[in-house]
Amino acid sequence: MQESVLRLRELGVPPKGFESNEPQTDEVAQIWDDWIDAVDSIERPITWEEAEILIKCCPTEPMAEVEWALLHCIESVFNSENIESFRKLIEQCNSDMMRDLLTRRLNNYVNKRK
Repeated sequence: MQESVLRLRELGVPPKGFESNEPQTDEVAQIWDDWIDAVDSIERPITWEEAEILIKCCPTEPMAEVEWALLHCIESVFNSENIESFRKLIEQCNSDMMRDLLTRRLNNYVNKRK
């Protein structure tokens, strides 16, 4: 298990307001910094167990494209033989935003194969 994945599990869902112009506390800014550092440290491909952790601590709103880095980490467990398992993994996502992105991308893949 990668330390960066364990760190994200510990940090949990990042606080909202990353892209807002509202001033944040030093504590919130530190959580964002730690969260971004952890995402940037994840080596791909990840394991299925790591994906099960990451899918539950996704950002719920944009974070200056960091959400895409996390999405690509989660997608690294996907292959054409685990479509339904991957779909079930996506259903566990805590974030509507990320769940919608992952589902849309999976559906695009499936539709291209037809």
